[in-house]
Amino acid sequence: MKPFKTKFTKILTGLGVAAALLFSIPSPAVSQETALPGKGEVVLEKAGEIELGDLIQQWASEMDHVYAETRIQAKDTNKKIFERLGINDKAFVRYVNSIKGKENPFARLQKGRLIQARLTPTGEVISLRVFRPIDSLSRDVAYFQVSKESGKFKHANLKSEIDAFPIASSAVIKTTLESAAVSANIPANVLAQIKERLSTSMDVNKGVAAGDSFSVIYERRQIDGADLGSGKLLAIEYFSKGKTIDSYWYEGEGVEGYFDSEGNNTDITFLRMPCEARVTSTFNRVRKHPVTGRLRPHWGVDLGAPRGTPVYAAGDGVISSKKYQRRGYGYWLELTHAGGYKSLYAHLSKYAPGMAEGVKVKKGQLIGYVGTSGMVTGPHLHYELKKDGQQINPLIADLRTGENLKDDALEDYKLAISPMRRQIAMLSRLQLAQNSASTGSD
Repeated sequence: MKPFKTKFTKILTGLGVAAALLFSIPSPAVSQETALPGKGEVVLEKAGEIELGDLIQQWASEMDHVYAETRIQAKDTNKKIFERLGINDKAFVRYVNSIKGKENPFARLQKGRLIQARLTPTGEVISLRVFRPIDSLSRDVAYFQVSKESGKFKHANLKSEIDAFPIASSAVIKTTLESAAVSANIPANVLAQIKERLSTSMDVNKGVAAGDSFSVIYERRQIDGADLGSGKLLAIEYFSKGKTIDSYWYEGEGVEGYFDSEGNNTDITFLRMPCEARVTSTFNRVRKHPVTGRLRPHWGVDLGAPRGTPVYAAGDGVISSKKYQRRGYGYWLELTHAGGYKSLYAHLSKYAPGMAEGVKVKKGQLIGYVGTSGMVTGPHLHYELKKDGQQINPLIADLRTGENLKDDALEDYKLAISPMRRQIAMLSRLQLAQNSASTGSD
């Protein structure tokens, strides 16, 4: 097995809670050879391979272009979107309006979708991309692109690999895990992954205490230098009253998953929460139904989230049912997994493209969107998990089934995670120094 290679570019933004370090580690999304570095890294890596004059000329040519981005908002119109982006191009507007049918994303605007444009200084469109929903586990991204070549516009649906650059951050908990994450500028989808990791060893709702601290490393993702937000959680160390919970993402020969510093598997077979949401109704043997008012068991959990929130497969499996019930689950899917497990996702607004009975899906794959179909009082996902036909509570069930690393695999793993452990150790020292300074202690 090849040794894990690491290169570092450190950016310290101070000794505060939100101190961050940016360093580049090859990720599943991009290889060392295909990574698209930032400009600072271009100077370090390429200065010895190309003439400085060529580099300056390349950068000078890029100064003729302006980059802008926005997300589709509620009650948006094409005119509002184009104005926010700074587009002043009647020919482009005419071309977009000429694209017929479902192929044109501007014909039916979907809230939250990211749009990025490359413009001339006068606002003429060189290219524009409307991105499909991107989940934290995706290794590539699909998008609709309009581009101008030889004075003529053309459009296409494309797909590209995502470039990933790990970010490290650290925080001390004063009240809640959520507020600590906000103070450290940790994105919401990374916080969801943090909870998922910690849930294998503690109750994240009751076990978090003031004075606990944690450090994380997660991906920041780009395509052609344009920011796509955060991605996979790569490492976490959580410190609580002399106890440490740690977990690191690792990919080796024939193995991938999360392991602790000793190589013990910390992965769980299923996502406890297959969408970014809050628990609005728990697993309950006797519950008053919010619509009918009748007392009956609630063999799942309800996850409240805005309509259109992405829903992901809780584990590897096959779609065994895809149905609609007007007075019931509305649009719903059921997946069959190995080991006698099944998972169910109900009240969807729609399914992800390609979802059909018999289709295989991977853990974390987009399968649908939160909605209000069926008997509901508001947008949410009803999520059930079954083991051998019996419903179990996905929020508290022990779902760890992976094997631990041994022998050569363990040795390679420890070598692979050593750079991340050093970065987290440095972050912890910075955090301790900051806390000592703020309290006036020695």
